[in-house]
Amino acid sequence: MAENDKVLALEPTASGGVFVGPLGTTAPTSATDTLDPGFLDLGSISEDGVTETTDRNIEKKRNWGGKVVKILQTEYSKMYTVTFQESVNGEVLKAIHNIDNVTITAANGSHGNQTAVKHNTKRPQRLSWVLDSIDTELGAKYRTYIPEGQVISTGDVVRVHSDIIQYEVEIEAFEDDNGNHAYDWTDDGQIESGT
Repeated sequence: MAENDKVLALEPTASGGVFVGPLGTTAPTSATDTLDPGFLDLGSISEDGVTETTDRNIEKKRNWGGKVVKILQTEYSKMYTVTFQESVNGEVLKAIHNIDNVTITAANGSHGNQTAVKHNTKRPQRLSWVLDSIDTELGAKYRTYIPEGQVISTGDVVRVHSDIIQYEVEIEAFEDDNGNHAYDWTDDGQIESGT
């Protein structure tokens, strides 16, 4: 029998959807614990949300008769795609371009907050990432933790009067010391009364 309370439609949590922190920032351990303040909210993301891609290449070994006798896994990778919408958010720009390529000057009496970005061959640094989402109807929570991830590609940036500036990025999740690329935790929001 189908259980509708097991079907999630996810949106970002009230505190944000995508967070980033330096490597070594204290890791979450569940879908509900409070994030370490070292994780910074990267603001609004596009309506496409987050796309998770698993690339698992296999090689089938066959015997003389052509039957498959063994399946070898030759590659495994995990990527996440997200589109950031806050084009003047300094933390977003640091995650995309490398922290050393972004300078932020606070607003004062003669100018607003200013950001300067250098474009060069310096790769974005590896960071820890948290992807938080919630089904508000059920109160269900879904959290993904990437201990070590790096922006490996960015989409085209379009500057036009009929749309907003957005940064589509692909984040590669690297294997941690335990051999894991990422961790997912959920809480279905179905609290038992009297317990």
